[in-house]
Amino acid sequence: MGNDEIAWRKNFLKVEKPPIGLVPKFVRDKERYLEVCGAISRYYEEGLEIPIGWVEEYNELINKIRK
Repeated sequence: MGNDEIAWRKNFLKVEKPPIGLVPKFVRDKERYLEVCGAISRYYEEGLEIPIGWVEEYNELINKIRK
């Protein structure tokens, strides 16, 4: 094998990979849903008042996830 053929093979075998993109939104929504559930559960177990914003976010996320 000559140097030209070796160079050609190295270039031919290089695989161009695209840059890393975004995590799909449904994955982030699911992660956030689990975080909100955990926070609500911890507050509930301690007998603390659950912030209404958390309940509203829970309701929004559960509707997104179910679709």
